[in-house]
Amino acid sequence: MEEKIKSPMGFILILPALSVLGLLYVFPLIRAIWSSFYDRAGNFTLGNYAKVFELYTRDIVYSVAMTAATVGVVLVISIAIASYLRFRDWKFLDYMYRLPLFIPFLIVGHAMRIFLAPHGTLNALLTRIIGVEELPGISGSWTGLLFSFVWVMTPFATLIILGAFKALEPAYVEAAQNLGASKLRIIFDILIPLSGPSIMVATILTFVRTISSLTIPLMVGPNKPNMITIDMMFRVNYFNDWGVANSLGVISYLIVMVLAIYYLRYMVAERGGIKG
Repeated sequence: MEEKIKSPMGFILILPALSVLGLLYVFPLIRAIWSSFYDRAGNFTLGNYAKVFELYTRDIVYSVAMTAATVGVVLVISIAIASYLRFRDWKFLDYMYRLPLFIPFLIVGHAMRIFLAPHGTLNALLTRIIGVEELPGISGSWTGLLFSFVWVMTPFATLIILGAFKALEPAYVEAAQNLGASKLRIIFDILIPLSGPSIMVATILTFVRTISSLTIPLMVGPNKPNMITIDMMFRVNYFNDWGVANSLGVISYLIVMVLAIYYLRYMVAERGGIKG
């Protein structure tokens, strides 16, 4: 039997998307990696990476720690909201948790800087509730930055996890309820394990969006240490040093790649377990 000739129509249909991906992502990525190994005179060097680790090691560790903390808190809150909405229909909560999805990061940064300031909205409410005349603000600190990240990242993760919870076969939950399992037991023994791939996707997307954020750390975070994105902006705006800036970008790519490789290995193991 002659082998059927595959139609090129499928490739033609995805060619515009591939072209945009290559132009806006692949080409800049390759160029950034390439230029990270050259100095301003065009000479090949590892000096850019040496300068990164000399000046910004603390910022790299801080960026990873802040991102990991954000992911951890976001997952706890997202799973809690998704679990509640899986069992109960509360329209107010269903609408309110999605609100930050429609607010740009620039607006979030400005709003949080005012909300968390020493004389901001949060402290004004707290002073009336607990009767303390003056409270320190958390704007410009790591706690304020963590609060802002969690507030803006939680809706996206919740949307993914809630969709996974509701997509599960109801028979699993009904069978557990018939056997007398509590809702907490159902959440930890059924909903979370069976929604593992979706929770992993929410984890990776939250991690990537957090570590690549610029406006929120710039407006709410502390002066020192800084997130990697602020260091990149600083090298370009004040020194026109694209080599070091691109080296910082490559390091952030490698950090994200570790999580992406773990996700791919997890998905391969999941599919292998299903087939087995």
